Amino acid sequence: MLATQWSGYTLAFLAAVSWAIAPILYRRGIDHVSYAGLGAVRCAGYIATTALFLLFTMGPGAFTPPDFRILASIVACSLIWIVLGDFFYFSALHKLGVSICVPITSAYPLLVVPASWIFLGERVSPMVFVAAALIVAGLILLSPSGGNEEGRRQIRSGLVAAFLAMACWTFGILTNKLLLQMIPVPQLEWWRAVSVTIGSWAMFLMVDRAKGLGKISLRAFVEMGIAGALGLAVGNLLFTYSLSFTPVDIVACIASVRPFLSAVFATLVLRERLTPRIAGGIILVVGGVIAITL
Repeated sequence: MLATQWSGYTLAFLAAVSWAIAPILYRRGIDHVSYAGLGAVRCAGYIATTALFLLFTMGPGAFTPPDFRILASIVACSLIWIVLGDFFYFSALHKLGVSICVPITSAYPLLVVPASWIFLGERVSPMVFVAAALIVAGLILLSPSGGNEEGRRQIRSGLVAAFLAMACWTFGILTNKLLLQMIPVPQLEWWRAVSVTIGSWAMFLMVDRAKGLGKISLRAFVEMGIAGALGLAVGNLLFTYSLSFTPVDIVACIASVRPFLSAVFATLVLRERLTPRIAGGIILVVGGVIAITL
């Protein structure tokens, strides 16, 4: 029994590590290509990982398309959740930096939980109001201040982009719960990867006409592909399977260390400065996210 629990703890922590590394690679990728281009290039890792996972878990026959209505729902929800949501997320990463953007966007449960009450009829927990106070206090600490007018304008636009990303993610999480009742997880992830890949490349062509694609180095291309695999496939699958061994509240608490890990990685790799104020904001946001699960 103890070994089984530790398997769940390990999987949940590895999911947090995967989600923490991905933004570092995304932030490096933005130096080589636009937001839309990053969303498109990273899909190479995403679709390859989900294809291999579906093949090994359900076999070649599982690649047969599902009912048209289910497929259309997956496509529509994926475009809003990941293609549009992550486009805003990349914009926020560029404007705010990893150390600030990741903890701010990690506050998305503040939108998800009330939305689940309204649209899914889930129970109302008084602890959410305590969590909201902690998260809001954390966001206040994380909100950068000072600088010239241009810098303040960039910060404001970064915060707006972060909020739009969280709104898209909220829509995706709620609709994903409904889709899980219609199709097995490996197939859902595969068709979501197909939808996101097509949608991301279409956006790249429409927004930037694939500008800069030929100038991306092999190293940058591989890094973005790895980021897509870690952030969109590996992390999600590790988190999902950790729930088979460990209660959801414990898994959520373990996975909530992601902002701390991202901040450490950003300090080591990107040389971003981790100030006491940012660290305090991260602690409050993580505390609020944990409180939501209680």
